[in-house]
Amino acid sequence: MQVIACDGTLFADFLVAGTYFLRKYRSVVNDLNVFPVPDGDTGTNMFFTVRAAMVEAHKQHTRSLKDVAAAAAQGSLMGARGNSGVIISQMFRGFAHAVRHRDAINTLEFASALADGVQAARKALLKPVEGTILSVAGAAANACFKAAAAEPDFYAVLHATVDAANEALEKTPEQLAVLKEAKVVDAGGQGFVYFMEGILRMLPGRSPYTTAFPRNPVRRTTFTSKQTVETHRFCTEFVINQTATQPDALRALLTPHGDSLIVAGGDGTIRVHLHTDYPEKVADMAREHGDVSRLKIDNMEEQHNVLVVDRESKPRGIVAVAPGEGFAKIFKELGADVVVIGGATMNPSVKDLLVAVNKVLAPVVYLLPNDKNIMLAAKEVDALTERRIVVLPTPTVADGVAAMFGLLNHPDDPNVSADQALADSMVAGSGSIFRAGRDAQIGGVSVTRNELVGALEGRNGHAERLVEGPDAAAIAVAMVRASVESDPSLVTLYYGHARRRKEAEAIAQTLKAQFPSASVEAYYGGQPTSDYVISIER
Repeated sequence: MQVIACDGTLFADFLVAGTYFLRKYRSVVNDLNVFPVPDGDTGTNMFFTVRAAMVEAHKQHTRSLKDVAAAAAQGSLMGARGNSGVIISQMFRGFAHAVRHRDAINTLEFASALADGVQAARKALLKPVEGTILSVAGAAANACFKAAAAEPDFYAVLHATVDAANEALEKTPEQLAVLKEAKVVDAGGQGFVYFMEGILRMLPGRSPYTTAFPRNPVRRTTFTSKQTVETHRFCTEFVINQTATQPDALRALLTPHGDSLIVAGGDGTIRVHLHTDYPEKVADMAREHGDVSRLKIDNMEEQHNVLVVDRESKPRGIVAVAPGEGFAKIFKELGADVVVIGGATMNPSVKDLLVAVNKVLAPVVYLLPNDKNIMLAAKEVDALTERRIVVLPTPTVADGVAAMFGLLNHPDDPNVSADQALADSMVAGSGSIFRAGRDAQIGGVSVTRNELVGALEGRNGHAERLVEGPDAAAIAVAMVRASVESDPSLVTLYYGHARRRKEAEAIAQTLKAQFPSASVEAYYGGQPTSDYVISIER
């Protein structure tokens, strides 16, 4: 099946596919990070940046590319993290500007827009460095142009684009001495390749969650004591809103105060990334040009010491309860230090939770019970340990995943309140699909033993309720309709250990057909007590 036009719907699906792939491999990208400083979070920063673009793109209920691309660019700018994240956001911005008058584009126009995106990223940097994501993206854009000149099919062009990106990535150690010393490729470039490979492997006519992995990368320890952070120790990021100052003027103002400077954006909103020894002074200077928000200051010297010397020393830790091995892996990927297997029919004891908490070498531990029946046990742990325990009231595993994203919005902050961690949660509904263990009646709905049924958790003033349907796909659709008034932004399906991925994909295809503006993702949860767990975000 050929794809010869890219409209807003396809572009949004591309974003989901690339984001999904980068999410899977972000820890591998983190392990590669040595340039410009060995801070080990490039993969996480890139993932959250493209995820912000994906979320905003899917809020656009239109097929017009210009609207979806503009939303993605704004989302990536506001959600950008770290050096690599800001660079990616500028690529989105340049792309959006190139298609600002287009409802759909062909391959040649796509290549031109991609090149504009790379150029915009270069302009945002004070001193562009070869051997980084810029080199990889530039090679990809050049190959895209050559392929598109004679090829109308997007997937054929993307093959050539990804091949060129991989070739450029392998050359990065020859362009940067620090990469050659550590025997790694550039982390930002690798993240870009993973994102593009995810897009390529989204099969035509299929939803993005069918992405397949190209290889099994080997995680490598790349940090050495030689790679120290002696000057410009603080990675400082913020957004200036309602500003009349142009990016070039702000760039000139901040240049003397550090390095790795990126000034991105425009039209009244500018995001700044700078490595400096005087973060508060820089923030005060910025306040003279507009309202400063999203200020984040990371001590890169301490980050490096954690990675090299005191890997276990950290201001906070996270313990999460997961109902299956798949969920355990997901929580680990999102930053949990220890995962306790437990949930319905297998609630962990207070002792189990205490042992898990004491494994975390941090003075503050966030504990996510992820089941309403574990909540009381979790609250008993604080009195039994010297650590300060913050119990996040997550009644379901879907709320637990949302809370992990909330904690990642406040990286390494040991003083995040439960309300802050849960403030950004968009979970509108969650539940499970399972075989009834006995005859029952809840809320006027009757089920018989062994009948397939859905159960929606009580929230937003609604009590727990059963949902009927002829099969799992119909039940899932009904559960979504019962949870949100309009199309959701994201539906996530987690299949249990007794189900197969192919079955989950079939249900996800049905959900995608019923809710075309929603992102639909399927993951292995491994829970033993239900066929599927479903999370619906507004």
